[in-house]
Amino acid sequence: MEANTQDADCAFHALTREALEGYTIERVRAGGGTRPALLLLESQGQRAIVKDYAPTSWLVRTLVGPWLIGREERLYRSLEDIPGVPRLIGRLDRHALVVEHIDGRACSEYPDGSLPLEFFERLEAVVEGLHSRGIVHCDIKNRSNIVVTEDLQPYIVDFASAFSKDGRFSRLRRFAFEKFRVDDRRAVVKARIHVGRAWNESDAHFAFHHGPAERAVRVVRNAARRVFKFLAGS
Repeated sequence: MEANTQDADCAFHALTREALEGYTIERVRAGGGTRPALLLLESQGQRAIVKDYAPTSWLVRTLVGPWLIGREERLYRSLEDIPGVPRLIGRLDRHALVVEHIDGRACSEYPDGSLPLEFFERLEAVVEGLHSRGIVHCDIKNRSNIVVTEDLQPYIVDFASAFSKDGRFSRLRRFAFEKFRVDDRRAVVKARIHVGRAWNESDAHFAFHHGPAERAVRVVRNAARRVFKFLAGS
């Protein structure tokens, strides 16, 4: 495995595709179509999650998956040492990425009104940490991407939809970054309204009002996703 240099001595440093089955303790999700498989691994008391595009359709497995894995790996490296982001362990091969497993429950599993305001303040700090590195997540509205630990610490997982404002087409990236940064913040406020039951009138306006530019960006993004799924045959 191409291990993260800081974690080369971790329990998974010798992990290979051939040895993967021996480390797997749960198949969290079967892969297929555009969806990568998710595997829970354990070794020497440590746990990790593998995101694996090998079982996906030919188009995704051959072209899109390796690009997505490389992109997500770079994002995790950019977010090293940011509290509330799982630690990158390494890249298994061109199809799969290995990251730290966070023991907790998805925010989506909590009943409305069951999480305290302090949790959402911590979540806001995690999101600000992402933005400070020039990265937006773009899918915090899916509350299954927010993991709540036993001591009520928030972690944001799954950076497949995330992107950095740096790189090619920088002017377009920076424009989109500003719009999706607002989307990230809005998703946190919506989660606080629904699961935390804590809001005021300005929160409600911010959470549910979208300007024309934001609506246009969302339409383009959603259309691109539908085209991708159609081409991948899922």
